[in-house]
Amino acid sequence: MNTRQNRRQRGSMMIEFVLVSSFFLVPIIIGTFTYGFAVIRSVEAVQLTSDVGHMYSLGVDFSTQANQNLLATSLAQGLSLVANNGNVTGGTTGNGVVVLSTMIMLSSSNCNNCTNAGHVVVMNRIVIGNSGIFTTLYGNPLPSIISSAGNVTTYESDTSARADAFSNLLTLTPGQIAHLSESYVTAPDLAVQGVFSGLATYQNAIY
Repeated sequence: MNTRQNRRQRGSMMIEFVLVSSFFLVPIIIGTFTYGFAVIRSVEAVQLTSDVGHMYSLGVDFSTQANQNLLATSLAQGLSLVANNGNVTGGTTGNGVVVLSTMIMLSSSNCNNCTNAGHVVVMNRIVIGNSGIFTTLYGNPLPSIISSAGNVTTYESDTSARADAFSNLLTLTPGQIAHLSESYVTAPDLAVQGVFSGLATYQNAIY
């Protein structure tokens, strides 16, 4: 009798342990794997931002469809970034976006509509991917003044091309140029209800 009772108790304890552990261990295991994949995606976004920024600073023309396709299918592989359909202002699909900008510091003498000081302005702007998920803080020139090659045609006079907040990243002297690469990547596929809301990572690189 005692042996049977002990077996029942051990069996009940095992069932209780499995039930209790499932409430704690399963979310922990799922969360660990999810965060691990999120870290991998974040590292991939860092590498993408650096590689694209370096290529952009060396003169690679990302206004062309071929180079945008290269970015989306090879450089951003696994990040669900979708190339534009023949434009430089971005698309509406995908889970990521890359914003490329060429900045120049204008002196007060070279800057129209300036008062006592010059401004950092955007000379070139190319957006690749889903422009609806991210807006850069560093100048937003109107689409009407951006050519098909990404050149901001009236950057010296149009106030929408001003990007003075860029000085928080890098201080430029009059006439100095910098190339800025930014990426914003989301991963809704990694969201786990009640555990992890998903990934949203921002990266930038300056050349």
